[in-house]
Amino acid sequence: MDYLVIDCETSTFQKGNAYSKRNKLCLVGIKTSDKSDYCFDIEYSDHNYAGHIAVIQEIINDAKTLVLFNAKFDLAWLLRYGIDFSHCRIWDCQLVHFILSGQQAVFPSLNQVAECHQLGTKLDIVKEEYWNKGLDTTEVPIEILTDYLVQDLSLTEQVYLKQVELVASAPLSLQRLISLSNQDLLVLLEMENNGIKMNFQGMIYASSTTNEQILTIKENLNDFFRDAPDYCLDYNSGDNLSTLLFGGKIIEPVRTVIGVYKTGAKIGQDRYRVSLVEHVLPRRFEPPRGSNLKKEGFFATNEATLRSIKVQKESRVILNQLIELSKLEKLNNTYYDGFRTLHETKDWERDYIYGQFNQVVARTGRLSSSAPNLQNLPPEMDNLIETRF
Repeated sequence: MDYLVIDCETSTFQKGNAYSKRNKLCLVGIKTSDKSDYCFDIEYSDHNYAGHIAVIQEIINDAKTLVLFNAKFDLAWLLRYGIDFSHCRIWDCQLVHFILSGQQAVFPSLNQVAECHQLGTKLDIVKEEYWNKGLDTTEVPIEILTDYLVQDLSLTEQVYLKQVELVASAPLSLQRLISLSNQDLLVLLEMENNGIKMNFQGMIYASSTTNEQILTIKENLNDFFRDAPDYCLDYNSGDNLSTLLFGGKIIEPVRTVIGVYKTGAKIGQDRYRVSLVEHVLPRRFEPPRGSNLKKEGFFATNEATLRSIKVQKESRVILNQLIELSKLEKLNNTYYDGFRTLHETKDWERDYIYGQFNQVVARTGRLSSSAPNLQNLPPEMDNLIETRF
């Protein structure tokens, strides 16, 4: 076969994440270059699917190129079920469209790409009538799901054939960029599939230690700002911090019980009235030039601004503590606690993190990373990453 078009339908937990234990591969659709369509039931129904996997492997063994849309998603699922495609070249229609658009079409959908070439559209019924109503893929009638899959295969093939024409007439440099990008995709897939082994017990200890430091800093800050109302002592709020440092007005919404509901769904529950209390705080520091925000009366409170404030040595201690507090809270929220929460939320196996490396996001052509971002880990995370080698 010159090429195969492949698309997978999976269960929907965490958008079908291939590394979530509770997810499963429901159907695999294949369209061959001689226009034959195949639809394989893997775990849509309760049966032994080993024979179907073997047939899929046989078909792929005869192919030179695999054509997909958002290829890493489907290829990750094939890997999970032990399907080997290492001998094939990859053509990711989503990635090719991103490059052909001058890297302007960020994460384009199949519908958007098909519309760009004046082709058809996906069948909306599965998304609208089932997924959007909280039903999983195995709850979609097999006939409807199969039609949906076959239409996706057809659309992907039409997009592919259109792109082949466009690339053939493109400059050689662009052809090479597209070829290399599709090869890079396989490297990124392997990186994602390998995952990163983490020391989660170490994260728990780091989180506890960091929380102690955070409490100590907040006690010092609360003492320094002891004349300010409690409402204003939220150091994560840019507005509140601006008012604490540079003075001005801050509005506190106060809920007051005014009775109970006597009828309706909330009968017996408290009724509230919200009133607005205005707090006026004095200016403790002179805001740096150019730090004022569009919101009148408020100023930037980022690290660069705090470092540029001209103060005496004694007051510099407070500003440094605010900077340190922000750093420590990010370590906990994004990394120590954040990675453990993400691992639990995604239902990933063992002590592994499976982040994404995206080729179709940054308009500069650089990679981006998400869920979680693995490109900008702070040095504090170095000792929490464990080698398997």
